[in-house]
Amino acid sequence: MDADRLPDELDSAEALREMVLAQRRELHTLRRENGDIALLLEALDALLQIEGGEDPFASVFAVLRPVFRYSEALVLVEPVEADAPLVCVVATQPTLVDGTWSSDRLFDKVLAGRVTATSTSRALAAPLGPTGAGVVTSDQPALYLPLGLRRHRGMMVLLRGEGDEGFDRRDIELGRKFSLLASHALAALSANRSESERKRLHQLTEQLEAAQATLTHRANHDMLTGLPNRAYFEERVTSALRSASDRRLALAFIDLDGFKQVNDRYGHEVGDELLSQMSERILGLVRSTDVLARISGDEFVLLLNPVVDDASLDGVIERILRALKEPFTIAGVRIAMSASIGIATYPEHGTTYQQLQRNADVAMYSAKSRAKGSSALFDASLGLAVAERAEREQLVRRAVAERRFRPVLQPLVGLRTMDVYGFEVLARLEDERGTLHPPSGFIGLAGELGFLDSITLMLLDEVIDVMPALDAQYGPATSMSINVSARQAVDVPAMRRIVERLQESGRPDRFVIEVTEDAYLHAGVFQRDVQPLLHDSGVRVSIDDFGTGFSSLATLLDVEAHELKIDRSFVTDLPGRPRSQVILRGVASAARALGISVVAEGVETEQELRYLQSIPSIRRAQGFLFARPATPTDLIATARDILEHLRSLHAANAAPTLLADARLVS
Repeated sequence: MDADRLPDELDSAEALREMVLAQRRELHTLRRENGDIALLLEALDALLQIEGGEDPFASVFAVLRPVFRYSEALVLVEPVEADAPLVCVVATQPTLVDGTWSSDRLFDKVLAGRVTATSTSRALAAPLGPTGAGVVTSDQPALYLPLGLRRHRGMMVLLRGEGDEGFDRRDIELGRKFSLLASHALAALSANRSESERKRLHQLTEQLEAAQATLTHRANHDMLTGLPNRAYFEERVTSALRSASDRRLALAFIDLDGFKQVNDRYGHEVGDELLSQMSERILGLVRSTDVLARISGDEFVLLLNPVVDDASLDGVIERILRALKEPFTIAGVRIAMSASIGIATYPEHGTTYQQLQRNADVAMYSAKSRAKGSSALFDASLGLAVAERAEREQLVRRAVAERRFRPVLQPLVGLRTMDVYGFEVLARLEDERGTLHPPSGFIGLAGELGFLDSITLMLLDEVIDVMPALDAQYGPATSMSINVSARQAVDVPAMRRIVERLQESGRPDRFVIEVTEDAYLHAGVFQRDVQPLLHDSGVRVSIDDFGTGFSSLATLLDVEAHELKIDRSFVTDLPGRPRSQVILRGVASAARALGISVVAEGVETEQELRYLQSIPSIRRAQGFLFARPATPTDLIATARDILEHLRSLHAANAAPTLLADARLVS
């Protein structure tokens, strides 16, 4: 049964993709704004460096070109005399200088302080003179920036070429910032500049520099822990590798063990504080030359620079492992944690960040699979494991794309009648040669890749199609039990899709959703949001593998389930294990008192069968003794043999023999 259990999967592939894309868009925006502010500061600095008598815009035009991507620029000034035309005092095209333009409604808005973008430059296409006619055409996109000059007003006009894209909202926002800065800079450069103007200019400069520093930090650091993020850490490691020369470096991949259960049990606020405290502990154990980063969720990476020798590397890793095993106290709760660490060294295990990160990641998974709370150093054999994983990943991806997941069914029987009352649906992957592979070889990986929902729906489609043929052999009252992982069970959209598919079958009341008791620990999501969906559609709920997770008899008080399946570990060799007998009887009695049916899993011998028959509150079972999992086609073809075998078991375990055996093993 363990090999057929669907484990927890990660967040659905679509949700994970949207989250990653949103983070990338935010990072791109922050870095772009940071770059724009840096260019505006450079333009402002160009204004401040101007000596008396110099053209105040010659160098500014050059600096602003990459910010606004313009082709031509000019500055128009409003004369002191009333009703006099605007005069061009500086331009990238010398022929425009000293040209004059009459003021109109557009120019009045700009001179009054409004940044404006237009798709055409008709207002500039007809100068009064004296300037070269037609130098500015009527179809050039234009951006108008107001400039506050001493004793009069002005504007800067940036033009793009005909056919170029127009200025957008981002250009207007940047233009508004530069317009304000340039106005103060020009005022400060005037012959009679005042002290207040100078102070105001410096305040604006400091504010802009502070904004740039804030944006730089946000773009490069994790907002929760303040540590470098993935992109910035990669830059730091790449820089360190470039200057490493003959020094050794190490990259350690650190992953918390069981962090998801902390979030589920105590909430995300406690989980966030745990991550912060964890990062502080690690920082207290490393040098100033080392770099710790948080790259996602509960995953951290540490650059050790330099590595003096293997003993020092082992020492710092061991100190980190010990420190993270010390309990954390958060909101009055003591939380015991551990972390698994994988290490790759430069130059032995890679010469680029990507190689070192990938190999350290592989080593971490090796450590976690061996013993949580341990570490592992990458070696060549782990490299082979990476290649094997990549091959298995491609196999799973192809099988999903080509719909090559098949259901196999294992009968569920009544203990005293040996009638088949239902089937448990189990997953198999069919390869290109037609060989069926058990879930132990693909389900965990399918969960990591976000394919479990697709596989579940694929199995449902085939089961629903074959149900009429099964009904003809085993009766129309048989149920179909579908396994879903605990993570699937609390994914409301995914469960809604499953319920909709069952409703489309026309007989949702014949289906049972099997979940482990872990599903009931996810902050009540299953009970609050999912169970009503199942109940309203007539789908029943079964608690699978009871006794292997966080379960206790008290768990039964908080759940609303129709069925409880006792794990095979309590059934194996049952007649000779008094402790298992006591636990089994206690769980079965409690479940029956609560109106929950009890199913014993993994029955393989007649001795186990006879003992189970002696417990009145256990009425159903499944196991190899009755029938092994088989494809629907095989179950239909061998129905007569299976039913005959069950009748033989019934005859061999009649009531008189049952009572005698019960006295012997009690």
